[in-house]
Amino acid sequence: MGKPVLLLCSVSVEGERLCGEIDDLGRRMVANRLVFTGRLAGFSVMFGLTGVGKVNVSHLLTAVVESVAPGMVILFGCGGAYPGMGIGVGDVVVACEEVYGDEGVCTQSGFLGLEGMNLPVIETPTVTRYNRFPLDRDLVERAEAVLSAEGFESVTGTFITVSCSSGKEERGKMLQRRFGGICENMEGAAAAHVCDLYGIPLLEIRGISNLVVDRDLQKWDIEFAAARCQEAVLALLRGL
Repeated sequence: MGKPVLLLCSVSVEGERLCGEIDDLGRRMVANRLVFTGRLAGFSVMFGLTGVGKVNVSHLLTAVVESVAPGMVILFGCGGAYPGMGIGVGDVVVACEEVYGDEGVCTQSGFLGLEGMNLPVIETPTVTRYNRFPLDRDLVERAEAVLSAEGFESVTGTFITVSCSSGKEERGKMLQRRFGGICENMEGAAAAHVCDLYGIPLLEIRGISNLVVDRDLQKWDIEFAAARCQEAVLALLRGL
């Protein structure tokens, strides 16, 4: 079956159903982190809960890559969608690009990103990255086709990764205008960053748990979003 597919989400509600679908489930420790192994939809897979945030996902992803070198990474979970994008709670979204939304400096004349500061986060003879990380176009297009064939009306666009999630509609609108994103999360750009460094393709799928408006938890549905996202990931594995 070749190199394994690494499946990552941040918390248990986002991945417990998918983990339950893995055949020949095994466990191994990688850099003091628990990772599950087995087979799913014809693939050899590894599955891990990263914990919330950029450092957690970077740590587990790097540890696994250094230990096993997966052929592909699928990052999945919940996200908050910006209003006006035609996306609602329970919808599935696919990233074509990930963006660090917080990295930069706030000046008297406005926000200045890493490119404006001349501070690349990756700089090699062939690749320079600042805030933005484009994902593998062919893989994204294949994912779109599979999801469409399986009845998922997914939306593809730019995801924005933040350390402080937007609990006010005003802040969400600011980030959406600044980066042209459709939703936000707390891990994706860091995963894209690490995958870029290692040359490993990343696919990021999220279920929308809420709209980025003034915070009202009664309008959120994390369990539904997580369930829909896991259904989409299973459909992708079966169709890729």
